[in-house]
Amino acid sequence: MSTEEGKESKAAKRDHGPQGTHVFSRGEVDRLIEEVGSSDDAPARAHLKGVSADIKDKSFPLHGDRIVLGRAENCDIVLADASVSSEHARLNHDAAGWRVANLLSTNGTFINNVKISNGVIHHGDRLRLGRVEFILHDPDKKKNTGSASWTRWLPWVGGAVVVAVIVWFLVQ
Repeated sequence: MSTEEGKESKAAKRDHGPQGTHVFSRGEVDRLIEEVGSSDDAPARAHLKGVSADIKDKSFPLHGDRIVLGRAENCDIVLADASVSSEHARLNHDAAGWRVANLLSTNGTFINNVKISNGVIHHGDRLRLGRVEFILHDPDKKKNTGSASWTRWLPWVGGAVVVAVIVWFLVQ
């Protein structure tokens, strides 16, 4: 057997595990899952869509109920930007929607340009980690926030009503 045949034989053995099981790298598994998940008949999933320059229009699917974002290779979403900490933030999903928790990052975590330690993020909101910015797309919760946006105005409306009642009593 020549040395070339021996190398080919060893390379073929490396592609298979015990009893002929095919061994995939993590990158290959992620790519295969993405291909299966991106078929036209697959239901739409929540994802982060890149806004900032390096990730513009890139989609980051949110698989699972707990996603860690950062520069470290062990993160669920790896972001190669110096302004992002190794484990920058965590997204948690529950029945109410998505929550973001800052993981003691250096440059902060922001929802709609408001710095947070933890907070709720809704469909259409902007999430920024350092200089890296995304928009959350959540087909299950599409701007069902008509009531949520109203609740943002509720304290102002309540204050206006109180002021109107006080003015009315003073005028009487």
